[in-house]
Amino acid sequence: MFIKDYRVSIAIPIILLISSIFLIFYEGIPKSIDITGGTEITIKVDKDIDISPLKESLDGIAEVKKLKSADGYYIVIRVSEDKVDIAKEKIKEFFHVDSLDELNYSEKTVGAILSSKFFEEGFKAILFAFIFMAIAVYVAFRNPVASGVIILSAISDLIMALGGMSLFKIEISSATIAALLMVIGYSVDSNILLTTRVLKRLSKEFDEVVKDAMKTGLTMTLTTISAMTVLLIVVKLFIPVAEILSNIATVLILALIADIINTWFLNAGILKYYITQYKGKN
Repeated sequence: MFIKDYRVSIAIPIILLISSIFLIFYEGIPKSIDITGGTEITIKVDKDIDISPLKESLDGIAEVKKLKSADGYYIVIRVSEDKVDIAKEKIKEFFHVDSLDELNYSEKTVGAILSSKFFEEGFKAILFAFIFMAIAVYVAFRNPVASGVIILSAISDLIMALGGMSLFKIEISSATIAALLMVIGYSVDSNILLTTRVLKRLSKEFDEVVKDAMKTGLTMTLTTISAMTVLLIVVKLFIPVAEILSNIATVLILALIADIINTWFLNAGILKYYITQYKGKN
């Protein structure tokens, strides 16, 4: 079984955790207008058009992308509040119109104060979720090692998910913050399963207990990953304009993969050391 050398088992997720932290700090994570504030202009067109000239004219001013849907194509322009007027003039030039009202367009604006409030409240929600989770876990186990490793795994899941967002350029938004909150629940669920099985069956062979717990834990996790993968494929193929759903599904898939690594390598490795080495010497 892969857990035979607990040092290797612990090293693998630690390396991935450090890599994720490196990505977050050096590459950064894109932020949506929910977080940064600004204006999002969406223009619906009936046929596929080349938006390269529009991208060139708005380079350094706004972010431009094109999304395909069953009823046509959507051109999405995201721009900061201080450059909205410049962006609108460039858009009118590109479409050869005197007013944006001549286009099938919509506009969404989020003020800087409101967007900062979104981010602040989202951060508070994640922080309080961690605090209450840590208290609940400690009360349940009354064991600092068992509780600590569950909390460490949950933190690692969250950081690796953020690292994945940095790698794949997935924006932090109110929707992805909600997905990150869900990550905490999934992480605690699988780690409590493993820790409970191990501590309640100390008389049995450690590897056998872990193997038994994996059958249940991996079934739950892989079922959720499969469901999120199906959602992601459906959104990408049929409703790409539903970018929020796509981002939520991707974040959850990344986090659940991280959870598999942190639960069955990091948590199991530390528990193996604690049960077979540390406690065995006392």
